Amino acid sequence: RLGHKISTMFTKHIAHLSSRAASRCSSASRRLSSVSSTLSSSSDGALPLAGSRRPQDVSRPSSITSIVNNTTKIHNRSFSSMGMMPRRGFPQYTIFGPDSALSIRAVLPQFRRAGTDGVSVERRGKLVFEFVPRNASGAGFAWSEKTLFSLSVEEVGLLLSQLPGNGVELSHSMNYGVGSDDDSSGGVMQQSGDLLEKILTIEPGDGATLNFKIDYMKNGVGGQSPPQFDHAIPTTPLEVTLQAGEFEVIKSIFQTSIPYILGWNTTMDIASAAAMSKGMSGGGNHY
Repeated sequence: RLGHKISTMFTKHIAHLSSRAASRCSSASRRLSSVSSTLSSSSDGALPLAGSRRPQDVSRPSSITSIVNNTTKIHNRSFSSMGMMPRRGFPQYTIFGPDSALSIRAVLPQFRRAGTDGVSVERRGKLVFEFVPRNASGAGFAWSEKTLFSLSVEEVGLLLSQLPGNGVELSHSMNYGVGSDDDSSGGVMQQSGDLLEKILTIEPGDGATLNFKIDYMKNGVGGQSPPQFDHAIPTTPLEVTLQAGEFEVIKSIFQTSIPYILGWNTTMDIASAAAMSKGMSGGGNHY
């Protein structure tokens, strides 16, 4: 009888423990179900913080495309503050010396229509060196009195091939202007009997430096001024010394500018797009 009583008590205890375990499992299941429901209702899969509510009036980008579009709109708004999208750029790199400044900039090619729907280069572009003297007062530079030297694409290639190891001398014996965009036209007319040359000399200096010098020469004598310009002409020669790092910048400008001043990249992009369009439409190239 005692054994039967102990067995009955043990059975009741086991049943009680099983009931408590089942109740805890049911509660955990309900919590897990609540979390899953929250995750499925959240657009970004993130759990809300305790005590916080998800704002209903905040719109979120539905895709990466929306984010890119929104970023583009922001940039457009920043440009629109200028009144319109910029249509012109003025790339320029300038080195300032104690007595003169040297600036390099690009003149892009001129294009013309070719046929009914084509384009070709009418006139190549160039790179232009601008030598600017310091003002007589010593403060700032006299930009209105700059002396120009234009480089053709072949002359740019020559400088790339020779510098900085070897010196280079380039001579332009034509009609020259001072302060114009083209050193082969404008302002100065060659007078009869005069042989005036504009000489660009680049020589290696001490400590991996390069000396850039511009001068006017007549009959082999330097320090000349162009005819018909008796005032506001800087005393030549003008000279600027470039450090190794500065020349590396100019060399990079040379290399990247060649396709632009040739018009090669522009016409190649147009030709490639036309070839792709023709190929996608089932046509082919016939030569």
